[in-house]
Amino acid sequence: MKFSGELKIIFYLLASLFLLASCQKVNIEFGESTLEADPNITYLDNYKVDIATFKPDSFATSSTEVLSLGYHYDTAFGVVKAGTYVQIELPAVNPLAEQTIPVIFDSLELLITPSGAFYGDSSHPLKINVYRLSQIISDPPASDAYYYNTSSFAHVAAPIGQQTVNLYGKSGTAVHIRLSNTLGQELLAKFKTNNDDVSTQELFYNYFKGLYIDTDSLVTNSLAYFSAPADSVMIRLNYHDNGLFPEKKHIDFNYTAAKQFNNINYRFTNANLSAFINKKSQLITSAQSGNQSYLNTAVPSYIKLSFPTILNLKELHPYIKIVKAELVIKPDAISSAYPYRFPKTLVLYSTYDDNLPVNPFYKSTTGGELQNGNLSIDELYGENTNYSYDITSFINALIADGQFARSAILLYPSVTNFGTGIQRLIVKDQNSSHSVQLKLYVLGL
Repeated sequence: MKFSGELKIIFYLLASLFLLASCQKVNIEFGESTLEADPNITYLDNYKVDIATFKPDSFATSSTEVLSLGYHYDTAFGVVKAGTYVQIELPAVNPLAEQTIPVIFDSLELLITPSGAFYGDSSHPLKINVYRLSQIISDPPASDAYYYNTSSFAHVAAPIGQQTVNLYGKSGTAVHIRLSNTLGQELLAKFKTNNDDVSTQELFYNYFKGLYIDTDSLVTNSLAYFSAPADSVMIRLNYHDNGLFPEKKHIDFNYTAAKQFNNINYRFTNANLSAFINKKSQLITSAQSGNQSYLNTAVPSYIKLSFPTILNLKELHPYIKIVKAELVIKPDAISSAYPYRFPKTLVLYSTYDDNLPVNPFYKSTTGGELQNGNLSIDELYGENTNYSYDITSFINALIADGQFARSAILLYPSVTNFGTGIQRLIVKDQNSSHSVQLKLYVLGL
């Protein structure tokens, strides 16, 4: 077949247009199963992540409505000892002020209710000691509204009550600890005579400055938490009317919520944690702590993750975008050695040079539910137990910030406050095959 000159020109134009169209980049729908196979995407299986342990110098323990009591030795961390300070309030009304019927003292007792949260083995007994304060719990400095785990006030050396209790299976049930009969009789006498010491709150605070409650470390090897709502009874004075028909009665004492706090001390015994100094804020790299980092709500300590070489990705292509960034955290098996467990959920926060949590990571870019790690437990070998998080937006923002990027990530507890439960986790760095993994799917143009 022969073509005329005009037909040849038209044919070549159409062929050129077809070739140009075939060179246009097609919009790609990215799905879970096609990312690695797409020729436009570079898959990086284990991009560099640095981990470190951050420990603050102290933390607020007041106004939590939680009492922390106990002593526990954790071989992977160290020794933790906790006691609580509480200011007792005078009842609003003296029920004996106008009474003419004789009354007889029965008992004085402390009432505390275990929440069911423990650090250590919950089957171990606690020997609880109760002391009377010799120093009034003064207000915090004007610049602060809290008491901290390092705060303390003086107490009388001799206890006014001691009792060994087993809390196993007693969550939500009040424990009654018998206190000094002498103190109970003294209190009842003051109410009977309407003594000045029980006439106003201020005078009562001067007379009965409060309590310090702790445990005997020779008997105790677990740390327990007790729920203490602001309106709950802390002390009960039991007596009975000694009339024709004896009638049992009691006077209840609440506590001042803002002046109840927990004193918590920690002594590191693991050589990997020897760089830590009490009452000092520190960030310790995994290289300084046995190639591991540590999360523990009782200390507390948190795991910081940073991405020092993330900008090197720009060397792959003139333009890049992270299609997906998945952070996988594989905890050390010792984290779940009896009597401990892997935390069911852990959350992520962005952080900066001060190592404080800033913004949480949500499942959706519009907010809503927090990412919780989707804990997957390998029941057979334990090798693939992991938490996983989508940090795509964070990594893209980090790249966009360029050389000015200062953001990092904190692996953070999901408990609402330190007294609602213990979460502890040990994570190895990338010197180990069973550690932290960052999976990147990089679109390059």
